Amino acid sequence: MIRQRIGPILRPQRKLIVAAGLAMVGATTVSLAAPLLTKIAIDRGIRGHDVHVIDVVAAVYVLLVLVRPIFERVIVLCSARAGERFLGDLRVAAYEKLQALSMPFFEETRAGVLVSRLTNDVQTLTTFTRLVLVEVVGSLLLFAVTLVILVSLSPLLSLVMLVSVPILVVSSLRYGRRSRPAFLALRDSVADTMSSLQEGLTGVRVVQSFSREQDRYASYRRRSSAQVSAWQRISLVNIGFFPLIAFAQSLALAAVLVVGGYLERHGRVSVGTVIAFALYLISLFDPVARLGDWFSEFQSGRAALVKIVSLLDTPVTIAGGSTPLPAEGALTAESLGYSYASGPPAVADVGLCVEPGEHLALVGATGAGKSTLAKLLVRAYDPDEGRVTFGGVDLRDVPLDELRRRIVFVPQEGHLFSGTIADNVRLARPDASDDDVRDALRAIGALERFEALPGGLATDVRSRGVRLSSGERQLVSIARVALADPAVIVLDEATSSLDPQTEAAVEQALAALARGRTVITIAHRLSTAERADRVAVLEHGRLIEVASHDELVTNGDRYAELWASWQAGLASNGVTTGTRRDG
Repeated sequence: MIRQRIGPILRPQRKLIVAAGLAMVGATTVSLAAPLLTKIAIDRGIRGHDVHVIDVVAAVYVLLVLVRPIFERVIVLCSARAGERFLGDLRVAAYEKLQALSMPFFEETRAGVLVSRLTNDVQTLTTFTRLVLVEVVGSLLLFAVTLVILVSLSPLLSLVMLVSVPILVVSSLRYGRRSRPAFLALRDSVADTMSSLQEGLTGVRVVQSFSREQDRYASYRRRSSAQVSAWQRISLVNIGFFPLIAFAQSLALAAVLVVGGYLERHGRVSVGTVIAFALYLISLFDPVARLGDWFSEFQSGRAALVKIVSLLDTPVTIAGGSTPLPAEGALTAESLGYSYASGPPAVADVGLCVEPGEHLALVGATGAGKSTLAKLLVRAYDPDEGRVTFGGVDLRDVPLDELRRRIVFVPQEGHLFSGTIADNVRLARPDASDDDVRDALRAIGALERFEALPGGLATDVRSRGVRLSSGERQLVSIARVALADPAVIVLDEATSSLDPQTEAAVEQALAALARGRTVITIAHRLSTAERADRVAVLEHGRLIEVASHDELVTNGDRYAELWASWQAGLASNGVTTGTRRDG
């Protein structure tokens, strides 16, 4: 699974990887030449009393010392460049996948976890790629070639050094079995801590408003302590593994020196061979020891890679088709049914037809299914049963980009991004000119309001639009929709939190936006339902009434009860209302 996902992302860097690999071969050859030169110098130079051999060996050794840094520089340069490009492409691929996922995924997954995937986990992979591309591959190459040289120097001494193999095998298997779940648990703990931090920062105003700083602090501290505990468990696993590597090396070296000395005294091997064998044995265990040191980093990187690949493998549940939407038509729900995570039906057997240019209000108590139905109508969710059509075309058969342009959902809180007011309006149509942006704001009656700001439409709204009021953020959100010029607007009403003057401005903007378009409003206040052409009443996920406001009040059923209760609430607050109609 990992290879299939990572292979295409890593493939563009294959030239750099090959260059680094060739440089590794050169560096390994240089490293392994030194013990062999030592053997020649001892056996032929010192014991053979040939000064010329010693001079040649010394000259070759100096040459190798000069050449080795060149290979190492190529390795570092190529591997670092390949690794950073790979990580950049991986980060972009993960972000692209996030943009393609549907709303249920984001509602079930905490934002902090996703931030951790694209930050902490990718950063962990920085060390991982360096290890894989340079040190691990180089060490494995050094180990394999050294083993061949040892066997060729003395098969008997090679058998002697195997005394340490059982220790290495048992300890490595034990470490691998214990470390993998420990590192996966660590990645989850890091994501949990990041999620707590992200929630605390984004909700700081709410926390301070209710003096819950200590509660959030305690929550974050618990998660941070859990992360520390995860690291401590990994440290305990490491402590049980790494000392055994050094012990195995010392045991093998001692056995080789004892047996090698015996063989040299009996003329079976030369002094140079024993010394070279000992040097190669140290070289053999050097990558083993380093692999042990790096194994924790390797496991951490592998755990991070598993988490990122699991994100890349998340199925896209909302995919587009190829059938275009007609220029106009009715938006129709046909026997819709939907449940959250195998729970009770949030929407059950809902049939509804909204004619072109009609304003429909969705009404019901909290949990009645209004928001779920609205999300089904814009295809934020796909229904478990039934279908939604526009002009007779199933929304599942329509390309997503066209669907999002023609049928737009306006949430309660208009989210703004860092940038100017004009940039945020232009989000709906990136190719829009400045005049187009001004026309959109003028169409909803908000142009003068924003041009009166010190920076005009070039005012930087900062992250999440903190420099604008709640009403101004909603106006920018409405202007986006005006710029997009959709056929259908599904609006989640949010004017209840605004002051009367701003509320009037937002209502005026919405009225201007609604002209000539089909509008479906999730009505949290029945004054909105009163102005709509028709009202759809939901209860326990089912559609129980559909008619005009006046007809529903006259019928005396559920809507009439809601209307009477709402009127009584207004009267108790000293507010009077009259029947209003959009003109």
